[in-house]
Amino acid sequence: MAPNDNFIQRGINNAVAGAGDYAGGVVDAAGKSVAGAGRNVGNSVTNATNNAGSSVSNYGNGIKDATGASGTRTQTAQNPLGMSSNKYGGKKVVTGAGSSSGTKGTANNPLGLS
Repeated sequence: MAPNDNFIQRGINNAVAGAGDYAGGVVDAAGKSVAGAGRNVGNSVTNATNNAGSSVSNYGNGIKDATGASGTRTQTAQNPLGMSSNKYGGKKVVTGAGSSSGTKGTANNPLGLS
């Protein structure tokens, strides 16, 4: 073997290793980008689901309050302590914005929610 063989071989190995390092970095960055996007989508879905669930629970609490039902109320974002309200407060939740206009339901919106 000539002394140049080791030098050439080392150069080739270093070039291959550098190319592999670069390609691995590109793939790693792409993977992190996909993982980050997935995490953001997951957080968005989680928040939307929590908000929808809290709204439904709050509506249920409003029905209990409007009808004067006894028992505990669910903790929600709007009612973090799960406190009971009076009948008027329950009706405000059930009818939407709590306007005193007495919005009546329709065939398309039987509860008169806005």
